[in-house]
Amino acid sequence: MSSFEESYVGQLRKLVGNRRLLTPGTGAFIFDDRGRLLLIRRRDNGMWAMPAGMMEVGETVYDSMCREVREETGLEVLSATLVAIYSGPRFAWTNQFGSKHQGLGFQFRVDDWSGCLATETDETVDAGFFGLDDLPAVYPRYGELMDDLRRFDGHVIVK
Repeated sequence: MSSFEESYVGQLRKLVGNRRLLTPGTGAFIFDDRGRLLLIRRRDNGMWAMPAGMMEVGETVYDSMCREVREETGLEVLSATLVAIYSGPRFAWTNQFGSKHQGLGFQFRVDDWSGCLATETDETVDAGFFGLDDLPAVYPRYGELMDDLRRFDGHVIVK
């Protein structure tokens, strides 16, 4: 893993400051054999979240998702399916450092994975599988993501 300053977005931030950036990123739904959802607790803000992050130059969206899962959980993605693509102004946010983003998100369902879950990494302070009716506090937009996963019929959802 490289530092934020070495990342693509980190390099852009040096040039443009906090101006709004179009930032492509990927996220992953990962379930265990009991149907529980994997969440990580982010080191930077303490929030529970699904494994996710921003793409780097030279990556495909699939490679980005695999890297983010590996960096944040220690797990290796063996296969995954693209569920949804999210874009537009309603997917804009400002992070805790005042940096503005408009996301272009690619959300995958991990169909097969291997490895042992790391509960602490450079980017996380905890990780675990949770029942869908017993999730800790997560980002408000996760309700929409979960609704989209439930209605996914093999055709990518585009928003």
